[in-house]
Order: sequence, then structure tokens, then C-alpha cells
Amino acid sequence: MTILLAVVAAALIGAAGPRVLRRVPEPPAPDADKLPYAVLSEFRHLAVGLALAAAVMAGVVAWRLDDAELLPVWVVIAGVGSWLSFVDWQTRLLPFLLVAPLYVVTLALVGLGALLLDDVDVLVHALIANAVVFAVFMTLYWFGHRFFGGAFGYGDVRLSGVLALALGALGTSEVIVGMYAGFILGAVLGIVLSRLRIIDPKGYAFGPYMVVGAVIGAAWGPAFYST
Repeated sequence: MTILLAVVAAALIGAAGPRVLRRVPEPPAPDADKLPYAVLSEFRHLAVGLALAAAVMAGVVAWRLDDAELLPVWVVIAGVGSWLSFVDWQTRLLPFLLVAPLYVVTLALVGLGALLLDDVDVLVHALIANAVVFAVFMTLYWFGHRFFGGAFGYGDVRLSGVLALALGALGTSEVIVGMYAGFILGAVLGIVLSRLRIIDPKGYAFGPYMVVGAVIGAAWGPAFYST
């Protein structure tokens, strides 16, 4: 029943994506080739696709998660993560007006989970993971733009902090596997898709790989880390 509720809730959040995108303001100086968010919201069967993606991600985490008190965090991550993955894939941008509220909601739900579990360490570990992962991504962002022309965007740095909060609440192994899986997926699939000429090898979205990597970390972090 818990898994079913998580799947349905995440699917409903995912399905709301097109309506949300229609209301997201455009960045101050958008790239000339960028599709407007309102246009993205009209993609055929978008609501169904986002709902299915969110449902699968939430279902996988719910199936593997021990503490149901932290499941609402991942329902929201799965739902909103489906929006962000789609937008990033299409525009190479992660809108601040979507990531920032997700940051706040994730922190609030982690805090609520810690309260329900009567375990302040859950919140402490989440905040430590947030700080460490954000610092790592910020350093990579700086070096990438300073020496390599930009490995990824600042939106990825923001998103890393959100995912680290959710993963840190579960444990250190979940953080390590979740973040590392995002890099591995981005590297391996990025090479494959660029060879197939599906994406531009000089600039492709990293956000979707981060979201999927975080789901892998949440579901199988301890199993991968212990092997």
C-alpha cells in the first residue's frame, strides 16, 4: 500500500508538469535557440510521460526504502525531478524558480522525517551532505568554466544540493553512490548518445543523469557501496 501511494502521488506531481511549465517565467536573456517553457508544456503526451517517469522513480525508491517517514521526500524528488529532467534535456537549463522551491520543500520534508523518526541525526547528516556535495560541485563548476569552457551549468550545482539533502538523510553510502552514479551515467550514456548523434557531445544536459543517479543511490546505495 505504501508503494502504491508513493507511485500515485509522484505520478500526480509529474502529470502537473505541463501546467507548471506554462507559468515559469523565461530567463532574462534566453539563448536564441532555447524553446520557451510554454512551448515545452505543449509537447504531445508530456503529462503522461512525466507521470510515468515520476511513478517509476518513486516506486523504485519506495520498494527499497526502509524508513517510510522519508518516502515523501522521494515522492517530491521523483515528481519534480521528472519536470527538471525534461526541461534540462530540451533546453540545457534547470530553472531557478523550480529548483529553489524544491530545495525548500526537500529540506522541510527531511526535517519532518527526522521528527517522525525521533532522530536528529537524519537532519544533521542531510545538512552535512548538502554542504559537502554543494562544495564539490561548486569547485568542479569553477574549474570547468575556468579551464575547460564549462563542464556543466550552475543549475546543476543547485540541483546537487537538493539531491544531497535527500540522499544524506538516508546515509553516507547513498550519497556516494547516488552522486557517483550520476557522473557514470552522464559519461557512459553521454558518449553513446553523442556517437549516435542524438545529443551534442560539446553540451548536453547533466540534470537527468543526476536525478536518475540519485534514485539509484537511494534504492541501492548500501548494496553497491558494500561490494
